[in-house]
Amino acid sequence: MSHSLWYTIYKMIKNGRKQNVVPTTRKQNMAAAKTCKTYNKAVGLFRALQWANNMGTHGGDFSELETFFIEKQGLVDYVENGFKKD
Repeated sequence: MSHSLWYTIYKMIKNGRKQNVVPTTRKQNMAAAKTCKTYNKAVGLFRALQWANNMGTHGGDFSELETFFIEKQGLVDYVENGFKKD
């Protein structure tokens, strides 16, 4: 193996875990999360994607997801029942 291949493999592993080799933006991660069926699954996916790209999360991210899922479910249904379960 050449030195460049070893270096590539080394860069693909961080803290003993394989990393996302195709970087994505926050906007792409948010779009992927919005395709989930439930709010909780969306939050989990968004956090995982952000972590894989060495980016953090903040309250605004979760507010955006929450607003999206409330609108998707319907405000009245959300007020009466909360978020739908998995």
